[in-house]
Amino acid sequence: MSINKKYISILSIAIAMLLSACSSDNSEVQTASAEDKSVGDKIQIMAYAPPFANANPQDAAPTGFTAYTLDKVTEMGIYMIKNDDTTPYAEKRLRYASKWFAFFETLPQKNYTVYGYIPKTEGMSSGLSNVNSDGATLTISGIKPVTTDDICIITGVKETNTGLKEGQFGWYMAKANDNFYMYLLLDHIYASVNFSMIIDAEYAQLRTIKLKTMKLRTDKGSVNATIKLTHNDTGTSPISSATYTSEGTSYEVEIFNDAEGIALDTETPLVINTCFAPNMSKNLTMVTTYDVYDRKGNLIRKNCTATNKLPNLDAVRAQQVQLNLTVNPTYLNVLSDPDLDNPTVKGKKE
Repeated sequence: MSINKKYISILSIAIAMLLSACSSDNSEVQTASAEDKSVGDKIQIMAYAPPFANANPQDAAPTGFTAYTLDKVTEMGIYMIKNDDTTPYAEKRLRYASKWFAFFETLPQKNYTVYGYIPKTEGMSSGLSNVNSDGATLTISGIKPVTTDDICIITGVKETNTGLKEGQFGWYMAKANDNFYMYLLLDHIYASVNFSMIIDAEYAQLRTIKLKTMKLRTDKGSVNATIKLTHNDTGTSPISSATYTSEGTSYEVEIFNDAEGIALDTETPLVINTCFAPNMSKNLTMVTTYDVYDRKGNLIRKNCTATNKLPNLDAVRAQQVQLNLTVNPTYLNVLSDPDLDNPTVKGKKE
């Protein structure tokens, strides 16, 4: 199943994009250094982007795009390139912490070519190369192979009489003292999977299982992605190709946690979503922790652990797959856990 793409518009009410330092309790977000001093008024950024779902696009977004919202402190790595800029191109950053803050300045009445990625988390870095009128190549290093973050590529687009169009990388900085929008279109560079989990109906008559944690393991430690972007005005994806290489030997991430546990239902599934590098789809292992209750609601097994090798999800970039899981322990497991109010009486050999 294909997924919609993302759209960001950034409203600035300052002369330029201004530097504003703010603290964060998110350890994965960079802290502003001493030299990151505010150079003017704050800016306000309205962010839009498509989740891994088939949502209707917003009125202001191009066809196929939908609003992107954030609910936590998030950083964006971004390149703002003028015609006279020379290599090496410097990655700049934006931070969202209830509002957007820009850690760089732009010049008024200038055209910029805009590339980037979101979110920028601890350990990630990037480089921009092969920059010309036809596009560029963006390399992102140190990406987690499995993550709850929806990692996206960013390209800037100009507002025209016919609206925003995918495949353009430009943005115009309006003259001083004018309000302006900065438009960014996003596209996924990872695949997504929905785990849809229910419990077997016959087993549910005897036992209740409450899922407490779910983790995913891979046999790689990190991923590097190389994305070739090609300028076009056709309204199609500018991503010409995306290739992935991996490093390290293992990585584990927790994608679900509920201290009390969520009881699995026989009909209404518990849905858990996560993202992964497409070349990781054959190497995922699921580790779950759960509690078992008898028919009276008594806890009879606590913090049980199950490890399952997942099938090949066969997913490519920007696609979402669904994995339907039915929990059905063996009859032997049921016999090993008698109800607390009706325990099994074992005979004693005389």
